[in-house]
Amino acid sequence: MRTVFSNSLTSLGLTIMVIAGFSRYMHEIGASKKLVEISVKPLGIIKSRYLLLGCCFILIQLLAMFLTSPAGLSLLLMSTLYPILRSVGCSKGAVAAVIASICINYGPAEVGTILIAELSKRDLFDVFLNSQVPVLVIVFPFIGVMHMIMQRYWDKKDAQSAGDSGQDMMAEDDKPTSGVPVYYALFPVMPLVILFVFSDLAQGMFPEGVKFKVDIISAMLMAFFLAFFVDFSRSLDVKVAAQKISFMFEQMGQSFVTIVSILICAQVLAEGLIKIGFINTLFSLLPAGEHTHLLIVLFFSLFIFISSVVLGSATTFNAFASLAAEMAQSGGVSVVKTLMSMYYSAGFGRAFSPIAGFIIAVSGLVGLKPYDLIKRNAVQLASGYVLTLTLNYLLVS
Repeated sequence: MRTVFSNSLTSLGLTIMVIAGFSRYMHEIGASKKLVEISVKPLGIIKSRYLLLGCCFILIQLLAMFLTSPAGLSLLLMSTLYPILRSVGCSKGAVAAVIASICINYGPAEVGTILIAELSKRDLFDVFLNSQVPVLVIVFPFIGVMHMIMQRYWDKKDAQSAGDSGQDMMAEDDKPTSGVPVYYALFPVMPLVILFVFSDLAQGMFPEGVKFKVDIISAMLMAFFLAFFVDFSRSLDVKVAAQKISFMFEQMGQSFVTIVSILICAQVLAEGLIKIGFINTLFSLLPAGEHTHLLIVLFFSLFIFISSVVLGSATTFNAFASLAAEMAQSGGVSVVKTLMSMYYSAGFGRAFSPIAGFIIAVSGLVGLKPYDLIKRNAVQLASGYVLTLTLNYLLVS
């Protein structure tokens, strides 16, 4: 137990806290909103409403790689993307449904991806580029096209039943981030750029014999200090700068309570189950044969999916990742394949939950019920979930 506590706090626990603090600081200085504002501007060239909705889904999922909080990202999109789409004639139900379909967890800055890399003992960017990207380059356009088809269907159905009623609290566009320079949009992206430049995949760019290695914590801190220096040099107000940093540390403390503590308890539980022989007993109950690998992946994936729907959160993956990794190793199954299936299941399950924070927030702002958004997204997300698990099983080793 002492080993689990010390290892978790000094490695993954610290990483989670730094990521949470960095995200909060990006929000406080206006960098997150500036990134979203710049990203949605090119959408104005697309004239077709439903093509625009499909492209917006892909854009939202790309932004989710840099802004890892679904609730935070969805609220930013409601104040930036929502008014733009409404002004070109998209229904509020269709726009809200697309914004509320943040369903796929991925990227080097995601806690789950870091946990998968740690448990599988693989390089973080190797997991991202070789295990996540090949699957998602197919899944993103697929769900985007499905959004175009299904949102058109639901718009016609709502038009027949006059279902686009309800108070719309987001009818007016919020004012853009006044006084925040355009280059602030680079700050949320910077840690990922640093990670890639100094990863094993980019070592060929340096002269032979010169090798640098930067972990996620170092990349976040480097980006933070640069952002802090730039932001402070603009205002030269010590009190304001200190207040923004205090919010960052406050968020780090909250993440310790809500995420790290649960993760440590889950790892202690998993270690205990391993010691008492639970995994060996469980494997003895599984039917022997070539389908054992598939059964292990499906069991954990469906369990995480259902628990995420019930709880409205993807944190159940963090709780059971260690146990699943041990079972996968004992059964001769790829750890990355098993954990990635679970991680995708957590994201899709959260998008189907009527008590998920970002779904409640988006539906409330447009005067709809959470069920209305889930109903609009059910077909495309369900088919996307099946496609994601299938591609992950076939393409990831």
